[in-house]
Amino acid sequence: MKGVYLICLMGLLLSCDIFDKEEDIPGFVYIDSANLSTKAGQGANSSNIVDITAYANNEFLGTFELPATIPVLSTGDVDFAFAPGIKNNGMVSDRRMYPFYEFHRKTITVIPDAVVPVESDSIITFTYYDEGLQFNIEDFEGTGYDLIETASNNAILAQITSPPEDVKNGYTLKVSLSPEHDHFEVRSDWGLSNLPKGNKMYLEIDFKGTVPLEIGIITVSPVVKQIFALGLVPQSEFTKVYVDLTEKISREVATTHFEIYFEANLPVGSTSAELFIDNVKFIYP
Repeated sequence: MKGVYLICLMGLLLSCDIFDKEEDIPGFVYIDSANLSTKAGQGANSSNIVDITAYANNEFLGTFELPATIPVLSTGDVDFAFAPGIKNNGMVSDRRMYPFYEFHRKTITVIPDAVVPVESDSIITFTYYDEGLQFNIEDFEGTGYDLIETASNNAILAQITSPPEDVKNGYTLKVSLSPEHDHFEVRSDWGLSNLPKGNKMYLEIDFKGTVPLEIGIITVSPVVKQIFALGLVPQSEFTKVYVDLTEKISREVATTHFEIYFEANLPVGSTSAELFIDNVKFIYP
């Protein structure tokens, strides 16, 4: 019987020790939003970063939707690395780290039970990798542009600077559709040869409009064919979309020369429609 009491007493002591153990109090890092800073040759700084993946002293903390308050058990000076996340192909259900943005690294003093902003304005800024990326850019800022109207295009195209709500950066391409001008179709003129198949390849685009916009690739040689990649739904405000062309291009093993096409049609029964396109970038290693 004494043995039973002894076991119970030991159990109570151990239980008290467990419950009385002091818990670690986390600190928090707050990130309101994220943006992009570009250099010469990298085009406009438009972005659509929706998530942050965070590491503290090389330990994975998790992925957080912006705005985010990130809990951290380490206190004092902590070395952070933040990776930006995007909606792949504009899909909410397919979120990924964008492979062409650098990690943002910063040492932050974490205080238990306190919220510390990542920067004074709580905004984190990312950059493209400095080296190893090829940029093909059409921002419609110069005279003319590197998009060729196909034989079937009859839409009216114009580079505009106003009104402000229809312009993303500087000049924007406006596409006007009507019953007499009911088909928009252009292709790039970048000479995309010997692409590094198997590596990540993305098309970035800012757009808005009242009709869907179709995006795809054209295999130029040795065989010409048009391959659909993605349809963008109408948007009332400019939206940045990251179009993942990696798989579409890599499947075309024999193709040595590609281009990218954009296409839209006036819906049956409609009397007019418009598209606005800016900051088109095709990026690959």
